[in-house]
Amino acid sequence: MNDKDDIDLEEKMGQSIDPQSIIFIGLGNMDRADDGLGLILVSKIKACFPEQAFLETEKAVEGIVLDNLNNEEVSAFIFIDAVDFGGEPGEIQLFDKHDADRFTPAFSTHKVPISLLMGLIRRNNKLSFLLGVQPFCIEFLGEVSLPVYKSIQKVEKSIMHLLQK
Repeated sequence: MNDKDDIDLEEKMGQSIDPQSIIFIGLGNMDRADDGLGLILVSKIKACFPEQAFLETEKAVEGIVLDNLNNEEVSAFIFIDAVDFGGEPGEIQLFDKHDADRFTPAFSTHKVPISLLMGLIRRNNKLSFLLGVQPFCIEFLGEVSLPVYKSIQKVEKSIMHLLQK
């Protein structure tokens, strides 16, 4: 990912969305190396914007969505997770509901598949995205890989810039 990608990501997330109306939901498993990236990234956002950042380790994802679905001040949900979409390690993609359907297997590590939650959000006239980072390693008790760590830093920079507008 280069510097131009930071701008593109920011434009995609900020496209007709008031930055103050976005909720970020961090997903993952800290015990599985790169799979913890969503939790790491959203923890950093939460430190500065606690009302806009939620972690699946604090509350079930479906609870976070349902608690905020009827909140008129919320217009978009962005789930952040490691997603194996066949890209290069650390590659970042922003997926909509249609795209997310491709990455939701019949068996999911989430109690409720993210694509199902994204559909519910869409039916309530709100936007939802899955910000996925291609993992390199999901080894149990492994370390976050360098390409994913660099992507965490780049996405954090883009999101912080977006939220500080």
